Formats: sequence, structure tokens, C-alpha cells
Amino acid sequence: MTDELHLSSYDNTPVYTIKTVVQETGIPPATLRAWERRYGVLSPGRSEGGYRLYSERDIAILRWLKRQVDAGVSISRAVALLGIRHPGGGDAIQPMSSEAGRPEGARSPRAISDDLLAALMAFEETRADAFLSEGFALYSVEMVAEEIMIPVLVEVGERWHRGEATVVQEHFATAVLRRRLTAMFHAYDQPASGRLAITGAAPSEWHDVGILLVSLALRRGGWRVIYLGQNVPAVHLLQEIRRLRPDLVCLSATSRECAGHLVQVYDGVAQLPAPRPRLVFGGRAFNLVPALREQFAGAYISASARDLIATLK
Repeated sequence: MTDELHLSSYDNTPVYTIKTVVQETGIPPATLRAWERRYGVLSPGRSEGGYRLYSERDIAILRWLKRQVDAGVSISRAVALLGIRHPGGGDAIQPMSSEAGRPEGARSPRAISDDLLAALMAFEETRADAFLSEGFALYSVEMVAEEIMIPVLVEVGERWHRGEATVVQEHFATAVLRRRLTAMFHAYDQPASGRLAITGAAPSEWHDVGILLVSLALRRGGWRVIYLGQNVPAVHLLQEIRRLRPDLVCLSATSRECAGHLVQVYDGVAQLPAPRPRLVFGGRAFNLVPALREQFAGAYISASARDLIATLK
């Protein structure tokens, strides 16, 4: 996902104003300033009047970073990758602060989420992608997932249940977010060894954005992740669990009916010889129907991807 960037081929003389940089890169001024403050991406020069001046090299760096963010890579990871690719001397760029919190002058996740929802409801995919890119440019992957994407998915679902959104709108919104999450998931390299997790949606379950978020969080946490997607058949899943012997099996269900199909997996894993994989169930069904949690004693019931990762740590 990270294309090559040869910084030595660009002039480093600061001559371009921030207006020119914005025109050349498509990065809003507030985002550009946030990247400078939080990650030390650039060290612009100054004109005699005190205005920021940027070089051809600076513009090349910003274009490269924007391509990574547009592809689903978080800005902190993109900056770190750039530092890895150009180690030492003037080519080294390292993050200067953590992603926690809200950058000064940046829009809140709630504001971005509201705009994203409106764009998806209006079938405006380009605008929706722009709002997602804004979120990833300013906040961590976890914050974008938990505070921008998930609220949108929940609200779309609630509107559909209330008759305020059509099933077509719901499918479109889900498809756009799934596409972005899939790109992000594949942007992170699969470790060659280490802890193995198998993830997917319960049998007959066709909503997989939530478990895709979990899969992304696990891969970002260094896990090897085999993501199986929607409607994973219990019989075939158990066959692969016996063969692959994963450390973790995570499955999601949005309805009580789909959660019921997990009984076969739950019973099948319980019959395996030790060491057995740790079972994790989650999704809307478990959040809305607490009684389901008692049905799967011993399996960890995750309320969110962030909750799961915190528990595993």
C-alpha cells in the first residue's frame, strides 16, 4: 500500500505559500497545521513577513502522506512508514506525539460523523470518502472506528428500523464503510508468526462491518488474522479450527437468531482437546439481549473492538 518516495530528487528550497500547497495537495489548511504540530511532518521556512514557506520536497511528502491516508492508513502509521523508508539525516520523519485527544482547531469526531451520515444517506460517495479521509487524517484508527464509523452504522440501522431510511440506503452506507475498512485491513502486513485469530460473522449473518473492525484492531495489535467474512458455516469453521489450532476465535451476530447458530461452534470448541482457542462473541444481538451472554458461559462477550483489545492486553 505504500508507494516509493525518493526525497532526494526534490528541491528543498522553501518558496511555496500555504495557499499553493493546499491547491497542489488537496489537504485543508487545518489538517496541514495539525500534521505539522502533532507529527513534525514538515519544518516550513518563513518569509520576511513571517509567513510559512514550503519546498517542492515538502509538497511531495504531503502528497505521499495523503495517498496513504486515502488508502486507509492512519496518519501516524503513514508518518512512521515514511520515517522507516527514509531513515537518517534530513530524510527522517518521526511522530512527535500520540494520537490521543483532539488536535487543536480540528473538527470533532461527532461533527465528522454527522456529515458522513448525511453524505451516505444522500448516496454521495465522494463526499463520504472525503469525510472519512478527514477523520483518518486527524484521529487514530480506533477513534475513527469507535467514534465516527460505529455511530453512523448504528444510526443508519435505527433509521431503517423506524422506517426513516430504506434498505437501499442501509446497504449503500454499509458497503462504503466496509470497502474502506477492507482497504485498511489489507494495508497492515500479516505477521509471519505469532498469535493466530480466526474472525468472521455467525452462520446466516450477513452484517460483517463490526467483526471487520475487530479484525482490523487485532491485526494492528500484531495478531495473525484469518478473516472469513459473512455467513461462516459452523461445520466447516470447526474443521479449520481443529486443523489450524488458533489462539482466538471471534464471531459476531446482529440478531438473536444468528446468535443462536453459534451454539454449534460453542459446543464444538468445548469438545476440543486442550489447549482450546479462546472464544469471543459480540455484535448487536449480545448488546441488546443480555440473556444471550448467559447462554455462552465461558466465552468472552465483547462490547466493541476497543473493549476486546483492552482485555487481550
